[in-house]
Amino acid sequence: MFPEFSRPGRSVLLAGALLSFLNGTLYSWSVFMLPLEQSTGWTRPQTSLVFTAILVFFGLGMMSGGVIMRRLGPRATAALGGLMLALGLAASSFASAPWQIILAYGGVAGFGIGMGNIVPIAVSVRWYPQQRGLVCGIMAFSLAFGTLLLGSGLAATLIDIMGVSATLLFMAALILAGALPASAFLKYPAAAAVPHEVTSKVRTESLTTLQMIKTKNFRLVWIWALAIQTGGLMIIGHIVPCAIERGASPAQAGLVMGICAVINGLGRLLFGSLFDAKGFRFAMLADVFCMIAGLLFLAFPPTGSVLAGILPGVALIALSFGGTIPQFSAYIASSFGPAHLENNVGMTATVFIIAGFAGPFAGGCLHSLSGSYQAAILAAAIMAAPGIFAILNVPSSCPK
Repeated sequence: MFPEFSRPGRSVLLAGALLSFLNGTLYSWSVFMLPLEQSTGWTRPQTSLVFTAILVFFGLGMMSGGVIMRRLGPRATAALGGLMLALGLAASSFASAPWQIILAYGGVAGFGIGMGNIVPIAVSVRWYPQQRGLVCGIMAFSLAFGTLLLGSGLAATLIDIMGVSATLLFMAALILAGALPASAFLKYPAAAAVPHEVTSKVRTESLTTLQMIKTKNFRLVWIWALAIQTGGLMIIGHIVPCAIERGASPAQAGLVMGICAVINGLGRLLFGSLFDAKGFRFAMLADVFCMIAGLLFLAFPPTGSVLAGILPGVALIALSFGGTIPQFSAYIASSFGPAHLENNVGMTATVFIIAGFAGPFAGGCLHSLSGSYQAAILAAAIMAAPGIFAILNVPSSCPK
């Protein structure tokens, strides 16, 4: 399927994709929101805060993952992340108050996903340094595909059959059974495993994390990612209730979430490949324009059926949102060198922490204040605009 990937690293690539697939539970929280609100009486800001906590602790897990990975190695770090994810989901099944599920699902599981998420990216990029964008796109696509199958597919079906608590326990067991075997395959390449003609073309000078965050390049690309992630998370974190508010049935809303997950994944592959083919500026500008167009489509939908008024905007939002993740990681890998890659890529998580507050939680609050998601959608479109100016001002040369 990917003939450009040499044989020695294929098992690593497949194991990393499986681990990322299991981590796809990150974006399936909206499947649990309405059933929990109906059974417990929890409010929308409270359930929104769970998703915010997931993103915050996901970010902290990614930031810590690079340090842990340097001490324990990729295999142990990936296994520990899988254990924390399973433990968090299992503990969530016994939650009887909002703070308990915020701590378990958002804190423990979110941190585990973040820590485990850094490993497939850092290891696979080292195996395939010339396909950074595509490799990051594959890992990000696997994450989104996991959201589709594990979220709107498996979890949504099991909730109707056995309820929320039993579903969370089942998901914990499933993740534990898959993450531990996959972790065993994640290893760095030996020097001889990567051809000399490939490594000789890869930038060798490296910046530490502190040096990297002081560069203009990093700061501007960080602003670009924050602008897109904020708008994307404000909608994706509420995609099911937002679709229902627009007139969709629960089944149609679940379909919208599934389509969102698929297109999110396709965006990761599309923009990851576009990054490799056209360079960062072209790909990143296309990404932010896609987000703004999607939000405007959703705010002012064309007339017609309910799905016809929702899907065009959601599709563009998901496509753009998915594209930021592999591009930011690929930009760091290509611009700041390989020596501190794990720690440097972990700094992309700072975007999730801030966007997690600015996006889903703010969206829930705006919904409670205004009675609809229209204000949140328009606010997200305004927030995305600075991403255009940020990328236009990124220097073309690599930072020194």
